[in-house]
Amino acid sequence: MTQHSHGMFAGAVGEKDRLEKREERSDGMTVSEAMDYIRSFQKSGKPVHDLSRISALLDELNNPQDKLSVVHIAGTNGKGSVAAFCSASAAAAGFRVGTLTSPFVRHYTDRIQINGQDIPDAMLCTLCQQVKNCSVSAECSQFEITFAIALLYFLQEQCDLAVLETGIGGLLDATNVVKRPLVCAITSVSYDHMAVLGNTLIQIAAQKAGIIKPSCPVVLSPDNPMNVRCLVEKTAQHKNASFVMPDMRDCRIMEESLEKTVFSYHSFQYTLTMPGRHQVANALTAIEVIRLLGMHGFLISASVTADAISQVQIPARTQVLRQDPMVIVDGGHNQAGVLALTDLLRLAENPHIHGVCGMIDTKDYGTGCGLLRQVLETAFCVDDFSPQAVPKDVLADCFGKIGIEMPSLAAAYDMAVRLAKADGGIVVVCGSLYLASALLHLLDADDPDSRL
Repeated sequence: MTQHSHGMFAGAVGEKDRLEKREERSDGMTVSEAMDYIRSFQKSGKPVHDLSRISALLDELNNPQDKLSVVHIAGTNGKGSVAAFCSASAAAAGFRVGTLTSPFVRHYTDRIQINGQDIPDAMLCTLCQQVKNCSVSAECSQFEITFAIALLYFLQEQCDLAVLETGIGGLLDATNVVKRPLVCAITSVSYDHMAVLGNTLIQIAAQKAGIIKPSCPVVLSPDNPMNVRCLVEKTAQHKNASFVMPDMRDCRIMEESLEKTVFSYHSFQYTLTMPGRHQVANALTAIEVIRLLGMHGFLISASVTADAISQVQIPARTQVLRQDPMVIVDGGHNQAGVLALTDLLRLAENPHIHGVCGMIDTKDYGTGCGLLRQVLETAFCVDDFSPQAVPKDVLADCFGKIGIEMPSLAAAYDMAVRLAKADGGIVVVCGSLYLASALLHLLDADDPDSRL
C-alpha cells in the first residue's frame, strides 16, 4: 500500500528560485517562462457573472473536464483536508488520483498532484504552452489557467478520479463547469471573502451550495450551523440530489492531544495526525464521500481509508514542526480557522504558549487577535512576510500588553524558540497562510531536514 505526504497548498516565498534553478526547455517554454506566464495573470481576474470565460477556454482545449470522474469540494475551511483524505484513500486503494487545491504553501506545483506527487516541471511547461496557445487565455485569471493545466494533466495521465477544490465560492467558481461530478462535498462554511460572496452566512452558503448538481449526492460537513444545513439540504432537494451529513451520534472521540486525535465512526476506529476536532469533521466528511464513491465502482474499504488518513499531513495545517520545544505552524486566517487553532491549544494545558503572529489586512485581524489573546502568553508580531501584512505595530496594539513588535520573522521565530526552551513552553506560528509559507521556506533554507 502506497501512502503519500500531501503538501498541497499559499503564495510561497522562494518558489520562483526553486523552479528557476532548472531552465531546461520543454516544447518551447522553460520553467521560468512558464512561471512568468502564470504570474502575469491576476489571481481572480476581472469579476465574473457566469462561467462563460472558463467555458470558452476549456472549449478550445476540447473540454477535458467532461472526460474525468470528479469529486467536487467547496467550503470556507477544510477543503484541502477533505481533498487530501479522499485522494489518499482512493490512491491507497489502487486508483490513480489527480488533486487540485489552492492556494499553495511551498511552491506552485503543490496545487496539482497525482497520487501525492507534484506535477513535473517539464509537464507544467508543456501544458502551460498548450493553454497559452488558446486565443481566449489572455482574458482568464491565474486560477482558471491553473485549473485548465490541471485538467489537461489529469486527463493525459489517465487519472481514474479527479478531486477538485474550488478557488472561491462555488456557484461562479471556475471548477463549477464540471457538469456531473460523482460526489460533491461542502465543508465548514464561515465568514471569508465577503466582498465577493456576501455579508451573511446564508449568502456565503448559497454560493458554496452552487456546486450541487442534479442527481449528484452532496455531503455536508457536520460542523455547520443549522441555517447552513437547512439551505444546503433545500438546495439538494430542489436539484433532486441526495443530501448526506455525517451523524455525530455515531462518532466518539477516544483520545485527543496536540499531536493526534483518535475517534470511532460506525464502530470503526480512525487516527488523525493532523490534530483538532475540526479535522474530525473533515475526516467524517471524507469518509462519507468515499462511501458514496463506492456506488460508482471506487471500492475503498474502511481499513484502507483509516490507514490512509492516519498518514495525511498537509503543511501549515496545525503542523508540528519540531519537538523540544514543540513548534506548531498553522495557516488559519479567518475567524473559524483561528477558533479551531485556539480550541486545540487549550488541550495543551501549558501556560507558556508563545505566538509568532502575522496577518493580512484583507482579513478580520482584530477578531483573530482577540481569539489568540485568550491562549497566548506572548505574541511576537511581524510584517515582513507579505506586502499585504498588517503593520507589526498595528498588530501588536491589537494584542495589547502581550504584543511585541519584532524586526523580522526570523528574529521573532528565534526569540520565541529561545523563550519556549527556557520555560518549557510551546511556539505557535499563526495568523496567515502567507506567514506559514514564509516560515517553512525560511526553515528549509536554513536546514533541508527541517521539513519533517
